[in-house]
Amino acid sequence: MTSKYDHYNKDELIRIIEDRDRKPKFGLVWERDDIEFDRSFNEDFVALDATSELSCGVGPWSNLLIEGDNFDALRYLRMTHTGRVKCICIDPPYNTGNRDFIYNDRFVDNDDLYKHSKWLEFMYRRFLLARDLLTEDGVLLVCINDDNRAKLELLLDQALPGMKLGSFVWRCRQGSNADQGCFLSVDHEHVLVYGNAGFQFSGYGKSYEMYSNPDNDPRGDWRTGDLTLGFSYLERPNLF
Repeated sequence: MTSKYDHYNKDELIRIIEDRDRKPKFGLVWERDDIEFDRSFNEDFVALDATSELSCGVGPWSNLLIEGDNFDALRYLRMTHTGRVKCICIDPPYNTGNRDFIYNDRFVDNDDLYKHSKWLEFMYRRFLLARDLLTEDGVLLVCINDDNRAKLELLLDQALPGMKLGSFVWRCRQGSNADQGCFLSVDHEHVLVYGNAGFQFSGYGKSYEMYSNPDNDPRGDWRTGDLTLGFSYLERPNLF
């Protein structure tokens, strides 16, 4: 009985098995070149030069503005700022095919069969670098639209395992849903939140100013409110 692997030699078969074992067994899978990936991190390193005439005051400066390719900038920052960045906020290309923004959002052509793989690989390399920059209580915030939210979340789960904290919806504009046949609002986008164990959002302590006890309830101050618990009085009698 012949096999589709019969024409491979021993070294080629070992390479096939190694490649297969490296691929994730669950989650997001995309077309990628491991050799090209390694070269992108280790070759053609671009160093940064300070432009003194554009700098304010005398160095060393507390703020740094980098103009250039973000992959080159991230590789440089990994050398100088590993574990030192508290917050990273990314507004990546949404891969929608539009050309009406300063940042060309048409990352690849719509008729490219590998357009999602190219976009995912583009993002994946940058997330790996950004991950190393975060402090022990650092956080990464990534904006994305509905079309690519699912792909991006799986990608982040793979690049930043165990760091997912949640997400929230941001109202990015006040416009109209008239261009949507189903009248679904397009005025919002998602912000995915990934961070290290020490991160938490700052906030205000709960205010009890609206609580009172006009009937001298022995349990203390209270206030009226809408019923929002999703259980009946039989299922959760102590909370109904």
